[in-house]
Amino acid sequence: MKLYIVADMEGIAGVVSPAEVEGGNSWETEQARKQFTNEVLAVCQGAIEAGAEEIVINDFHGHGRNLILDRFPSQVMVIRGGFRRTSGFDLLDSSFSGLVLLGAHTRTASVQGVLSHTYSPRLQFEIFGQPVGEFDLLALLAGEKKVPTIMISGDDKTIEQASTNLPSTLGVVTKWAVGTQAALCLHPAQVCQLLKEEIRRAVKQIDKIEPPAITPPIQLLIRPLDVALVDRLSWIPRVKSLPGGAFEFIGESMEEVANVVYGATLLSTPGH
Repeated sequence: MKLYIVADMEGIAGVVSPAEVEGGNSWETEQARKQFTNEVLAVCQGAIEAGAEEIVINDFHGHGRNLILDRFPSQVMVIRGGFRRTSGFDLLDSSFSGLVLLGAHTRTASVQGVLSHTYSPRLQFEIFGQPVGEFDLLALLAGEKKVPTIMISGDDKTIEQASTNLPSTLGVVTKWAVGTQAALCLHPAQVCQLLKEEIRRAVKQIDKIEPPAITPPIQLLIRPLDVALVDRLSWIPRVKSLPGGAFEFIGESMEEVANVVYGATLLSTPGH
């Protein structure tokens, strides 16, 4: 059995502020990196105990150099580093038995949920008129490759949002959101124990978890929350401007949709 883990930081235990995950050298960032590594390690250990033979981890947060590599067992490989054209689903294919979304966060414009955004806090994305987050997009990408999303972790609002489109995916709550930059936090060690226990359960019932499916053509709407982005988004090929400032893209696959989402994100990022 082969598992793919997309590992993000906003949804891990204790993290409530951008300062903890922005990639500097502060004590807060180092503390978050250690917990991040501990949580991913707990998932790997539980999965291996349940029968996983190979695990690929995508260090998905920021610059992609967050995990402490020598903590992991030999069955584990890590995708790390900066710009990747297929951000979040690098090397993900139908050879994987399941996807794990660790440390996930709520969608852009969520009024509750720690550090809410979907790739960029300046953009809101919808598929067929329904708001989507990073976890939605990644689960649909995996589903297109017939890979089920077997577990997701994050704050309570993230798990609540994910349950709508991923009803059979096991969820692990790491903290309870109090607004967007505060939370009632579980002890970090308790979160690791929960992750280890739940991934064991997820692996054992993996055959009962259906991959989410979506039928092309797929309508993606991009809603800029900053009017300064309107001119930039108009550069993207096959993106159509709609009345009211939104943009529409019709994709023939989730991979096409994901590439447009990532391209729009890069165009909305200061300095690009």
